[in-house]
Amino acid sequence: MAFKPDHRFDSLTEAYTFIFEQYALRAPDYFWQERRSSLVVPCVAPKFIFRGECGDFPTTISAARRPSTYDLAVPLQELLRLAKVLIWRFQQSDFELDEQSSLALLQHYGFPTTIVDFTGHLTHAFAFAAEKASEVARVAVMPRDPFVPPARVVDLTEHEWAERPRRQAAFGLVMPPGLTDLKSDSARSRLSITWYEFPVQPSDSEFFREKYQALIWRSDDPSAGFIRFFITEYVEAHGKLSSALTEWLLRRIPMAPQCYLIRAFDGTEVVVNYRGGETLGLFDETVEADYSRKYWSGEQRSWERMRNWAWPPVGELIADPRTWHPEFYARP
Repeated sequence: MAFKPDHRFDSLTEAYTFIFEQYALRAPDYFWQERRSSLVVPCVAPKFIFRGECGDFPTTISAARRPSTYDLAVPLQELLRLAKVLIWRFQQSDFELDEQSSLALLQHYGFPTTIVDFTGHLTHAFAFAAEKASEVARVAVMPRDPFVPPARVVDLTEHEWAERPRRQAAFGLVMPPGLTDLKSDSARSRLSITWYEFPVQPSDSEFFREKYQALIWRSDDPSAGFIRFFITEYVEAHGKLSSALTEWLLRRIPMAPQCYLIRAFDGTEVVVNYRGGETLGLFDETVEADYSRKYWSGEQRSWERMRNWAWPPVGELIADPRTWHPEFYARP
């Protein structure tokens, strides 16, 4: 059965006004939540969360379950082994994320997971819905109750390590068993999801363009290089990836440098603040992708790049040499 929205508006403005008045103006929920430290702290959360889509998509399924996510040549078992190690890596003592927050970090930087993205800010949802002019755009509205099953909604608005979900006021919907498609009748009924549809005019897209770019921009994102960096370390520990998996990853993972500001030395430990790649100046993603290709599946070993390398003094800004190759960039 073809998808039908709960309501269709004649314009984006009409849709935004209605959804804003009906949902976004509702008072947020206030509740107490226990942290990992065992402290119980007051929390505020929106009563509803929103998802914006630009296009006439018949289904809304997590990236990990979409057939279109995978090329026929992608070795799934190899991909799953890599994903398992990356999730484990972000749960170690230097990050201390739980499994869902680890998945969210992967999700927001190009790695497919079973999480479906929502946001607590209606304007953010409309920015995604108005990504480009389209005859069909949609916004889904779902009530967020932190205590009621069947779905678990993960609050990512204060993600400890990922800037992008914080910037997007992101929530992650972990689909309950038996539900895969948020446009299915069963999901709409069980999760109380309402879908609104409207056209996007070129003027609408232009109005939201700056907002949309700010939500997805990664040059100033200190977390953007994490996955690329740890894939390189995975290869160093476990051996080269297949060419098929490498090319698939290069199309999805940000080719950003892992950039640090040196804050202090504590014995053998180095205390750093992560910085966005733009603090180094321009970086060439094509060159960076080519070197990651060589390190992940080609003839070069990334550790050769670390020969004679040492941490600089406190106050210096530096990138991990395996993620930044400025000497090979084209010069003006």
